Amino acid sequence: MAVGERIRQIRIHKGLTQTELIQGICSNTYISNIESGKAKPSYSFILKIAKVLEVEPDFLLQLNQQNIETDVQRIYEEFIQSEKIGSQDLALLKLQAKENHSNSTLIKIYYVLIWYYIKHGMKEVHQLVEQAKNIVSTDHSSAENEISYYFYSMAKYYYENKDYSEAAFYAALYTDSLKDEAGSVREAKAYLNLAQARGKIDEDLELSRTYIRKALQIFKKYDDKTGIGHSLSQLAIQLHLNSFYDESLEVLKELSVFSEEFNKDYYAPILEYNYGRVYQKLGKFDQATDHLLKSLEYDLKADNEELTIHANKALAAISIEKKNWKEADAYLTKCFQLTAAYNLPNSHIQILHLKAQIHKARFNFPSYEKELQQAIQLAQEGNYPLLVKNISIELAEHYHEARAYKMAAKYYQIALLR
Repeated sequence: MAVGERIRQIRIHKGLTQTELIQGICSNTYISNIESGKAKPSYSFILKIAKVLEVEPDFLLQLNQQNIETDVQRIYEEFIQSEKIGSQDLALLKLQAKENHSNSTLIKIYYVLIWYYIKHGMKEVHQLVEQAKNIVSTDHSSAENEISYYFYSMAKYYYENKDYSEAAFYAALYTDSLKDEAGSVREAKAYLNLAQARGKIDEDLELSRTYIRKALQIFKKYDDKTGIGHSLSQLAIQLHLNSFYDESLEVLKELSVFSEEFNKDYYAPILEYNYGRVYQKLGKFDQATDHLLKSLEYDLKADNEELTIHANKALAAISIEKKNWKEADAYLTKCFQLTAAYNLPNSHIQILHLKAQIHKARFNFPSYEKELQQAIQLAQEGNYPLLVKNISIELAEHYHEARAYKMAAKYYQIALLR
């Protein structure tokens, strides 16, 4: 790679314009000619530009291929240990991301870049992921154990971007790539990640619960308390989502005992909320309300107002079941305020769905249909397939009962195409 192109790429990476880069150093024409390869820079120019770009002059002047492989390995190993990377090393990886390297080296480059930008700039990572999918081979035999880190970063990227099908795909690849680490804590974490991704796309969560139980068994073997706590809370949630309420209560009791000796303040609101949700599903509204209100208190005391959206939604649903419209309206109003303040699109859709239930209970069917149509549209735009399916089926069944067969067919079709 020519020195001018190297300067250009680092400048872009730094977010600098040509004018900002060469302020007090040279003319725009000169830097333009250098970056395009029409002129060769002087050494004094390199010294000044390197200082602005925060790299060593030799980094701009010479990149030996063998040294690059060594540097990539060093950066990769350091990043695995610390998840930190210096500006010059980051620039090096970005420069080399499109160059010809072994698949092993490319995997290391893209793992570090994708994971770094997931934490520091999601806009930057989109292009890197598309590049990686076109360049990196996912054949397990094409590289050593480093491919597992690459799969993990891809799964994390898609999960953060709510593309849960792709997240589950890469989470499965990540788990499969750890066969040499069977029974390790790392494998347990992989099972838990896979369960969380599958939990977003599957209605029957039996497979997901199998992964959680595998993870829990390993975490208990190594007395990994953080892993045990996360596994128990996820298992309780997935059990009650599939209507296994008694089993969910048993797991919550186990988590309650466990949390007495580990991270009690962290698990207290989680326990109260999930007890509330189970009792809500069992129709024990007074018990549910008590637990949900305690959950609100814990979250507000910890200055976690954003997390109160979940308890407020559940309390709104209970108020609707009890036909306490004034109370339901108050909770829904609070929910809408929270979704607006903290940008919570998934919760906003669920609240529209709840609001629609009030219209239905009051026989205001045009408003009921309008709310559900809006919820479906937002779920499609936000890529929430389960919400699209469930709400579409509900609306289709409503139209079918009303003998509006064309509209029923339309929303059944939307449900099938989720």
